[in-house]
Amino acid sequence: MNRREMILKTLQAGTVVALAKPLVMFANDKRNAVLIERTGNALRFPPVFTNGGTMTLASTGINVWPGQTTNVLSINGSFPGPSVVIERGATFTANFVNNFSEEATIHWHGINAPELMDGHPKDAVLPGGNYTYTFPIINRGGTYFYHSHAHMLTAEHVYKGFAGFFIINDPAEISLGLPRGNYDIPLCIQDRRSINIPQFTYNPTMMDGMHGFLGDIPLINGTPDAFLEVSKTLYRFRLLNGSNARIYKIALSDGRPFHIIATDGGLKDEAVQATSLFLAPGERTDILLDFSSYSVGESITLKSLPFTAPGGGTYRQGIEMNLLRFDITGTQSSGGIVPAAMPPINYFNINEIKTTRNFTLTTNMGGTNMHLINGLTFELSRIDWETPQNSLEEWKIVNASNMLHPMHSHSEQFQVYSRNGSTNLAPEDKGWKDTVLINPFETVRLLVKFTEYRGIFLFHCHNLEHEDDGMMLNFKITKPIGITEISTESPEDYKLYQNYPNPFNPETKIKFEIKKEGNVKLKIFNMPGKEQATLVDMKMNSGIYEITFNAGEHNISSGTYFYKLITGEKSLTKRMILTK
Repeated sequence: MNRREMILKTLQAGTVVALAKPLVMFANDKRNAVLIERTGNALRFPPVFTNGGTMTLASTGINVWPGQTTNVLSINGSFPGPSVVIERGATFTANFVNNFSEEATIHWHGINAPELMDGHPKDAVLPGGNYTYTFPIINRGGTYFYHSHAHMLTAEHVYKGFAGFFIINDPAEISLGLPRGNYDIPLCIQDRRSINIPQFTYNPTMMDGMHGFLGDIPLINGTPDAFLEVSKTLYRFRLLNGSNARIYKIALSDGRPFHIIATDGGLKDEAVQATSLFLAPGERTDILLDFSSYSVGESITLKSLPFTAPGGGTYRQGIEMNLLRFDITGTQSSGGIVPAAMPPINYFNINEIKTTRNFTLTTNMGGTNMHLINGLTFELSRIDWETPQNSLEEWKIVNASNMLHPMHSHSEQFQVYSRNGSTNLAPEDKGWKDTVLINPFETVRLLVKFTEYRGIFLFHCHNLEHEDDGMMLNFKITKPIGITEISTESPEDYKLYQNYPNPFNPETKIKFEIKKEGNVKLKIFNMPGKEQATLVDMKMNSGIYEITFNAGEHNISSGTYFYKLITGEKSLTKRMILTK
């Protein structure tokens, strides 16, 4: 009797046996009984973060591979980090506690948040410190994520596990009939190196710095050799490339088509059928996959197809990889459909472009920093350009190198207009985007308009080794042209500093400097401009002053406010955020 016959007879007798992999089970439909070999590990799902709670960063031992402990950089002890799931229009709040030995920030990738909430490396939280992130959810419903953005430490932090989903639900999507609940599944795709199992050892060489730190085995939601049991019905899969550098060419092992319904910034304006798509680090694409044509007992694999890419050595870009096995085990229905119509997207008009900015990506093999934008590498305190609010800009990105560069902009989403002059775009390019892959010697044109927040944000390569090497620039979103109601420059006779801490609850300190004796007022206003409190109203001598503002004493609820220093006919205004 061979092994398969032994297991079959044992199961028929109703006996439970403990076996090493593969585990063999029955799956039944109305036509026949099928013997399925269950190898691998069931797909794991991280816990859901409770809005308003604490997100604690720490080094933690996790069982990534069964029976083995992996030291990861976790949020609340979870790898991947807990998934934020929140509705559009709500206010997100999290107290970030840094219990790790290095400074850290959280960047909310793709989320439109104020400058001080964006996780810029200039706003790092030191070891043992904490910081409250809070901002309104104004993005479209969609698949976003969060990850470390510490200065020159991003790649290592993310590789060791510091990342998680940020999913925005929009009730308006319900009428479209998309799969929901257990049939709406997020998949974070990352790669690691098998030679280092069970650890996430991060020790990049010069070659890794050139092409990115690539692995040879995929983890899906932190699960190696992953499988997922599915029913003969329609599913929505939210694909996130959370890898440091690896690009995936997503397809099914039998070549069957699926529908692309969303890109980085939410739903497309149509469901587009495709048999493959490229997914670069930082990108997200939602697909609808229908298993109804398969039989119970069959399996199909989500994989990355091979493709030609620069580089060589042990760890290469473009290798074929099996990502996730789907085992068809049930006949339940999701009730979901492929929508015949999707919400429209207002595409920018190129005739309304106010400014064209040129970005040239180059490689300097002989320098300290190999990867450059316009010949520059990142400096924390340097502002590389300013862009006014509400002004449509064209960003023309020229890749003058034989490298792959997924370029990502913080703050608001953009639209890809053309590749090498062609406006006939792949479906994963068309729609709202915050990350776009620039292939070797390719020119890509983007259209972008910043409407919500002012301040300092980042534009960089999302190959994280390239980013940490300095392939990143600061840009500043400024007041709209012709609008002067909020001054950003200090008059010579006084100066207003940013309040600290910010965000705060309930107290914060406001510091200002008077260089000429005169009447001074310091007032608090809400977003609509209604006065909330007067902190100072008196004649003051020259000097530096610091006022403690207690929101509780003025019965002010959480939200975004302005504080304004007024001297004669001049005033200076800054934002502050009161958390719950």
